[in-house]
Amino acid sequence: MSYHGVDPPTLRAWLAARSIARGLPGPVADMGGFRIDTNTDAEARRWVFPRMGAGLMELARSIVEPRHLLKLCGDDNELRSALPLCWEIHAQSYFMRANGPPPERPLADGYRIEVSRTIPVIEVRILSCSGDLAASGYAAETSEVFIYDRIVTDAEHRRKGLGHTMMATLRTGKQNAANPELLVATEDGKALYSMLGWETVSPYSTASIAAA
Repeated sequence: MSYHGVDPPTLRAWLAARSIARGLPGPVADMGGFRIDTNTDAEARRWVFPRMGAGLMELARSIVEPRHLLKLCGDDNELRSALPLCWEIHAQSYFMRANGPPPERPLADGYRIEVSRTIPVIEVRILSCSGDLAASGYAAETSEVFIYDRIVTDAEHRRKGLGHTMMATLRTGKQNAANPELLVATEDGKALYSMLGWETVSPYSTASIAAA
């Protein structure tokens, strides 16, 4: 299948909502993409580009330190072609959009759900009968989009439909029915979301310079 990146307004809206979900600064237009000054121990800042362009290539040549991430709505081969050799490519991810609500599925026996909301962020936790955290996830909504973030199921609790239940529960917090639903998925996550009716808008690739 041929992909052509993500339109810039959609990418900016997703990044803005993601920043809200994580308590980070909002995206700033920069070099043909968007910069987020994350300022964490693991990451100083990241740039996210809706498609390949001269700004990404210029930026890649100017950065020589770790903790700076370059991300592209394109596949890893396309990103690799724009980078000096010192850059390393991360595992491929995917920018995805929902095509309607997921089919209903009851929570598996032996689990319970906790939901908390601090507008505009929703957090869902699924716990086992022994109190172990089996799955967790977040969602955030703005005037433009509803996004899912950090959807995780513990390895010991997979193949029980918890991810399906997680997504459906997060979606109950959506206020504006017209808002598109967006997320970025790993390779494993893409398989789950595809079964729930999601479509892949674009590959989503990441590169960084390894710490010495």
